[in-house]
Amino acid sequence: MRAAIEEFAARGFHRTSVEDIVRRARTSRTAFYTFFDNREDAMYGAMQASLRGVLDHVREALFAANRGDDFLATAIRAYIEYLAKDDAAARIMLIEGRGVSPEVNALRTRTRRDLADLIRDMWAELDRDAAESKYAQAIAMGVLGIITESMVHLAETNRLAEAPDHIPAVVDAVQRVLSPR
Repeated sequence: MRAAIEEFAARGFHRTSVEDIVRRARTSRTAFYTFFDNREDAMYGAMQASLRGVLDHVREALFAANRGDDFLATAIRAYIEYLAKDDAAARIMLIEGRGVSPEVNALRTRTRRDLADLIRDMWAELDRDAAESKYAQAIAMGVLGIITESMVHLAETNRLAEAPDHIPAVVDAVQRVLSPR
C-alpha cells in the first residue's frame, strides 16, 4: 500500500503503472493482483489508507486535548501537521485522487461530509443556533474548503513543508467564519 501511495504521489495516477508500484514494493505482479484488481483499485486503497491516517491523527489529537482547549484549532493543527509530515499521503488526498474513478470520488465525498460534520459539531460549541441552521452544512463544507484548498495550493506548489507556518492564519480564518456575531 505504501508503495502505491509513494508512486501515485511521485508520478501522478495517470503516469503510474502497476510495474512502477511492484518495483517500489519489491514484489511481483502476482502479489499486486492478490491485493488489488487493477491500478484504480490500488488508488482507492491508497486514498483510503491516506484518509484513514489523517482522520486517525485528528481524532488522536482531539482525544488528547484538555478540557478548555480550542478543539477546532486542535483539529486544524492536527490535520495540517499530518499533511506536512506525510506529503505523499497529502498529494493522494489533495491532488492525485481527484477524478480517478467513481469509487474514489465517492470515497472523497464521504470523507469530506464526515469532516464537515465534525466541523459543524465543533461549531456548535461556539454558536449552537448557527451550527443548527439550515445553512450550517453548506457553511461547514465551505470552512473545510478554506482549510483544504489552502493545503492544495501548498501541495501544488511543492511547499507542504511550510504548512505548519500557515496554521495560525488558517485557524484565525476559520474562527472568524464560525464565531458568533
